[in-house]
Amino acid sequence: MMNYNHLYYFYEVAKFGSISHAAKYLNLSQPSLSIQIKTLEGQLGFKLIEKKGRNIAITEKGQKVYAQCSRVFQATQDMFSKFDEKDKIKSLNIGLSSEIESSLVAEATQKANKRINTFYKVKLLMLSEEDVVSQENLLNLDIYITNRKIVNSKLFMLYKTLNIPVNLFQSRVHKVNEANLIFPGKKLILRDEMDSFLMQNSITEFNNVIESDFVSSMIRAVVDGHGVSYLPISYMLETMQEGLVMKSGPKRGYWNHSLNIYWKNQDSLSEWVLRFYQKLNNSMKV
Repeated sequence: MMNYNHLYYFYEVAKFGSISHAAKYLNLSQPSLSIQIKTLEGQLGFKLIEKKGRNIAITEKGQKVYAQCSRVFQATQDMFSKFDEKDKIKSLNIGLSSEIESSLVAEATQKANKRINTFYKVKLLMLSEEDVVSQENLLNLDIYITNRKIVNSKLFMLYKTLNIPVNLFQSRVHKVNEANLIFPGKKLILRDEMDSFLMQNSITEFNNVIESDFVSSMIRAVVDGHGVSYLPISYMLETMQEGLVMKSGPKRGYWNHSLNIYWKNQDSLSEWVLRFYQKLNNSMKV
């Protein structure tokens, strides 16, 4: 008998185009998910997925299975969407400083939702420092995450501060000139920290090859081998797991980069915020 779960697992793998990404979404280990797919292939009698270097490709027959699965699972989702669940679904607005890698927070929110009874429809809002100076843009937020301190706020109180080790990263795939250094933009806290570290350690022999206000662009530049950069380790875990980058430096990092979690101290959110903090904190560990 065909296992419904096996079909659903394959559907998610094909949708993501990645076993590792689908495994994270399904909260399964990558080896376990691979075994489930192989079991399904054994039941069907043909291959669904082929390895293409570091990536995967869906076979011709796999594409036909995926098309059928899509109809089934989309119909199921449409059916449940018609039920009135408004009293069980609550909205949660999280503001992020534009200096923070949003994918890290998005993953922690998904994991937090799976650990509590109440499901929150989470909306992530990226805010620049100019947006929050008057604090008017914080009025509709339940949580605000920033690597800066909020001074004299009547809206928020500090929930927790996460200290993330910063290491030096370079591409594992491309040959890298280690003298080429990728910098954060001059307005970013991470830039102040990097400048201070270089000065304190008398590091002067480098070329400033790229400068960006977006951490995601810095990560991409490191992966592509344009240079090396000092980055918070939690932002680099996925690329490390995929074998795209390698880190150097002490286990505790060259310094700690802080993330401050602010909230409005709402009792209704206490369990969710605790779970969210735990998941975010766990993501800092290698």
